[in-house]
Amino acid sequence: MNQEAEIIQALQAAASLTPTLTVKQYQLWSRGRAVPTVLDILDIYDSWPEALDAAGVSGSQKIYTQHELVTALRQALQEDGKLTSTSYRQWADSRGAPSLGDIISYFGSWSLAVKKAERAVDPRYVMQPEREKAEMIQALLEASQILHPFNAETYQKWAKQQKRPSVAKVARRFGSWHDALDDLELDDETCHVK
Repeated sequence: MNQEAEIIQALQAAASLTPTLTVKQYQLWSRGRAVPTVLDILDIYDSWPEALDAAGVSGSQKIYTQHELVTALRQALQEDGKLTSTSYRQWADSRGAPSLGDIISYFGSWSLAVKKAERAVDPRYVMQPEREKAEMIQALLEASQILHPFNAETYQKWAKQQKRPSVAKVARRFGSWHDALDDLELDDETCHVK
């Protein structure tokens, strides 16, 4: 058997264990086996994806988004009540969900994936940028009508009490506090009480 045929056979065998065969996964799989190394593969093929294409395994790869992976982790936790790599693997295998290898490949480690899933905010409740900007504008206009004097310091105190966007958040969104006021044609240190 020539080296190219050996590479294709090895890649197909390794890929049968995971839907996304990464270099690291191949290296782990190849330990203790008499198969071509990653360097052998890259001597024949210009890149890892080219080698996977030659082996016919690239079409079976599913690239998951972070959202899809986090959603799978959260569903597994909700259904199983625990989130260990073993429990996740069993859960994913029975549902055709992203594999443990997919999760680890994307996040770098199981513990990082779990931390991300624990911190993840449900996307249905994430404020959209335009809505966030509209709320900032509304807060600034409202504050400009009731605060005397109206400036970053008085706004910050008011915003904290009213649970409105902070000066820092306004500055990040508009470029600076003064840019926000300029955009809204508001004056710093002026009272707009009617």
